[in-house]
Amino acid sequence: MTPELAYETVKQTLQVLSPEILLLLVAMAMMTAAPFVRVSRNGWCGAAAAGLVVSLLALFASSDVHPDPFVGSVVNDAMSFYVRLFVILTGFVLLGLAHREPPEDRSAEFFGSLLMIQAGAMLVGVSNDLILLFVGLELVSIPTYLLLYLSRRTASTQEAATKYFFLSIFASGLLLYGMTFLYGLTGTTNLKALAVLTDLPYVPHLWVGLVAVVFMIAGLSFRVAAVPLHFYAPDVYQGSPIVIAALLSWIPKAVGFLAMIRALTSVLAFKGMEDELVHKTVLLCWIIAAATMTLGNAVALLQTDLKRLLAYSSIAHAGYLMVGITAAFAGGARASAMYNGVEGILFYLAAYALMTLGAFGVILALRKADGRPITTIDELSGLGWTRPVVALGMTICLLSLLGFPFFAGFWGKFQIFAAALSASTGDDARPMQALAVIGMLNAAVGAYYYLRIVVLMFFGESREPLSLGGGWPVAVATGACAVLSLLFGLYPAPISRLCHEAAVAANTRPVVEPAVAGAQVAPTGVAVQN
Repeated sequence: MTPELAYETVKQTLQVLSPEILLLLVAMAMMTAAPFVRVSRNGWCGAAAAGLVVSLLALFASSDVHPDPFVGSVVNDAMSFYVRLFVILTGFVLLGLAHREPPEDRSAEFFGSLLMIQAGAMLVGVSNDLILLFVGLELVSIPTYLLLYLSRRTASTQEAATKYFFLSIFASGLLLYGMTFLYGLTGTTNLKALAVLTDLPYVPHLWVGLVAVVFMIAGLSFRVAAVPLHFYAPDVYQGSPIVIAALLSWIPKAVGFLAMIRALTSVLAFKGMEDELVHKTVLLCWIIAAATMTLGNAVALLQTDLKRLLAYSSIAHAGYLMVGITAAFAGGARASAMYNGVEGILFYLAAYALMTLGAFGVILALRKADGRPITTIDELSGLGWTRPVVALGMTICLLSLLGFPFFAGFWGKFQIFAAALSASTGDDARPMQALAVIGMLNAAVGAYYYLRIVVLMFFGESREPLSLGGGWPVAVATGACAVLSLLFGLYPAPISRLCHEAAVAANTRPVVEPAVAGAQVAPTGVAVQN
């Protein structure tokens, strides 16, 4: 690499990362200034919102900068732009829900940690390097430990923080171990280069890639709450404040699946189902998807605590998204497939963010007579008569979660299952068709516990009057999620088009021209003779 190319690459990388850098600067400034200046909780929340606005402007300003995919550690394609834009927008929703959550004396650290989590999620979406991808994942995990402890220092929150901390470290170790095998397979950490090198015949011991895939999927399964590393979710959700449970239901799940797309499906799916590595990876993802969907929905049927119910619901939705990952591996080499697994995952993530954050927002807004938040399903009884607008918003979010036509969640499930049905042909199509059927049956099972809440709200008797808390930011954030869940269900074309562009960009593999006759060229610039 020439000095001129190195300078230009560094310059372009900093420009592309300017939204994340600005968020981190604002977060560090808030945390540094907190001991020396007296600012109210609303003031720190406003500063965090201003940081998101500045980051959004920087995102649009840097949209035309495109570093060399084989040299730069970031990629500024349609997927990275779409992902970062949506993460910033959901960041405003999370700020609205959390504006009254932290105590006054710890609000700067709380909102600063929230900005760092947003920056980490955006970094995962833009990463083109295994190291930077891992940094982004840890930038989500480490501030999450702080949020679990900073909000309310109770025995339950300390227990939730401890469980999440130790299990997260274990999962990070698994992921890093898998990444080392992937690096050892090809000798590079550049993801676009990996997509080319893993398909070249000179790469030795390709079976080692199976070890890399198994450990990486295991590490990321913790973040998305997929079987077998799902068991922490119900206890952590129940022991955490409602706002933190809402964040855990969305951000870690999003970054986990984005990391799978960037580091696995976009790297290996080009080989096709004929390749033994891809075939075994599809089998592994098939088992995880089926087990996660079934366990999440089955156990959710038994829950009466709202946060535990939504935790098992989150596990079930991780299973649906794993169907998309399975379809992306199985059909990645078929560019002509009408429905693409990556496109379905991106659409489903967008719909899931709206419906789950909206549901948690309703729970956060409702207060019992003594001022405490509601905790059980029975406490929602009769809400449709006492608080009809709130009940309507909760109903929209729940119907979207179960995939009722025509809400955003319906189209998310439709694209995921359609991708599974169109992923393979011939004998390879039967397992994918069976997985789609299992997913549809699980969606029908999940409809029971969602509709149970709806029926209770409109046909049950009110047990005690519920008041509204949280102020207008919670109302606006929750209302926006409910309205968008309905609008995207009635008119999904705009967001579907963005997801399609992002999926095409994620699945695009740069073409490498041979430098000399009879040679194949690795993206690192090394010519390898046949």
